[in-house]
Amino acid sequence: MAALLRPVGAASVILDDALGRVAAIDIVARLNAPPFPVAAMDGYALRWSDAGAPLPCTGAIKAGDTVGARLSPGTCLRIFTGAPIPSGADTVVIQELTEQVDGRIVLLPGAEPYRHIRTAGSNFETGQSIVRAGRRLNARDIGLLASSGHLHARVYSRPRVAVLSMGDELSDSLSPGGGAQIIDANRPTLKALVRAWGGIPIDLGIVRDDPDTLARILSTVDVDLLVTSGGASVGDFDFMGQTLAGLGFKAAFHKVQMRPAKATLFGTLGSLPILGLPGNACAATIAALIFLKPAIALLGGAGRQDAVREWAVLGSAIAAVGPRTTFLRGRLDREAGGCLSFTALPSQDNAMLSGLAGADAVVVRPPSAPAARTGDSVEIVRFDTVAGF
Repeated sequence: MAALLRPVGAASVILDDALGRVAAIDIVARLNAPPFPVAAMDGYALRWSDAGAPLPCTGAIKAGDTVGARLSPGTCLRIFTGAPIPSGADTVVIQELTEQVDGRIVLLPGAEPYRHIRTAGSNFETGQSIVRAGRRLNARDIGLLASSGHLHARVYSRPRVAVLSMGDELSDSLSPGGGAQIIDANRPTLKALVRAWGGIPIDLGIVRDDPDTLARILSTVDVDLLVTSGGASVGDFDFMGQTLAGLGFKAAFHKVQMRPAKATLFGTLGSLPILGLPGNACAATIAALIFLKPAIALLGGAGRQDAVREWAVLGSAIAAVGPRTTFLRGRLDREAGGCLSFTALPSQDNAMLSGLAGADAVVVRPPSAPAARTGDSVEIVRFDTVAGF
């Protein structure tokens, strides 16, 4: 997939619109922070060489005061956090380590030299790289960009991802006398995941089992990625594969060694990448986690970002699996020692969205993995670590 998916473009956006976007360039600071030496604590600014005697306090400096105050030898100045350090001062002694004696400031034991001054540029300097290209911007990054003088950020555009479902049996709502209808859950699920993973979902609706209609849509859609569900298997009315082939589709793969979602396909029709997912709701959703998430990340400039895997122990035994990578849905608990415990759901039916909605994770079993016992370590993908899942 990575060889066929490239970032879709870049734009400059205001910081209010930059959250969750991916930096398209290295962004550098436009100023020093702090721009001049400032006090890190409330206290007294002084020369450490004068610290051995009581010092008269000749004034006060607060945050926002004009830079350029001078400290006369043998004196100190009251200073507050964020205030500019007066020229000549090399130390701020915090107020808790001072006391007044006969109107002069005396330093108490524990006062240390050359402390509590933030030097100019100690946070970052002009021209220093503060956000690397390819980083997905979070709220902390937005604050850093603002503090370094940026009102805008150059970010990759959000990929436009069209979603359609195939099947005469599908409907968006039940209507009286409508025959054998099934509510389409795949489009709402996939559109939500596209949005959560950084794309712009475009709803192409339900396409009936008619190759001519499908061919017209496939030939005219103008997006960065088309995601379909249903019609990609080998049934008499599964027209996706043959229709794509007739239009010149170049398949990178068609059918994958995983369970569920064996019928997944991916390739290009001209310059349009197409990801075909199974029609069964659970299979389509698991396939989206494995294929759609990294596809959107690649198109959005973040590089390939697969779902993070981690380890858990089995809360109950699981059977051996066949020749395909197998994803079993289940619940997580915390053991007494703090480690995660995974228990597979009793039903792994690919059409049972209620089970998927009630699961916390999937266990990932490699091809031909043997049966595993309670307490064995297994690899899992936690749903709470995947945005929107």
